[in-house]
Amino acid sequence: MTQEKDTNQESRIRELASLLYVHKDKRVVVVGTTCTGKSTFLENIPTACDMDKLVFPLLTEEEAEYVCQTPWTSEIGKTMDRLVKEKVIVEPGKPVFGTIVLDSDLIIYLRISDELLRQRTASRNVDFEDAKNMQTQIERDITQSKTPVIEFDVR
Repeated sequence: MTQEKDTNQESRIRELASLLYVHKDKRVVVVGTTCTGKSTFLENIPTACDMDKLVFPLLTEEEAEYVCQTPWTSEIGKTMDRLVKEKVIVEPGKPVFGTIVLDSDLIIYLRISDELLRQRTASRNVDFEDAKNMQTQIERDITQSKTPVIEFDVR
């Protein structure tokens, strides 16, 4: 089972890397709620940038403490949206992975089923409702952005 899971994961990484390569001339953001595999993709796609690693060094201590609170709320999400949009710029060929829909030419949305999200949040001791609230906000932001979207199913 583990080898099958590893093979599937490697296949998904190659598929996303290929998709990003096809769109390397565009400013691309890859968004998904917590537990959708962003960190794993980041570790395996050399051109990818982690939104958190880009923004957190630019935040004040107070800003960082506020946005890292739990439980996650829409107010925290709005504050993080504002801070990231003020401080992070997406460049062609350097896809940014995170939870905020930034100004870009293309959005790749990491879509995850509720069942799989429930499994992953439980295994990582993350609150499922927080993850769902974040997912709802991301989907709302995608719709409002009017930016072309490619949905990438998380398995």
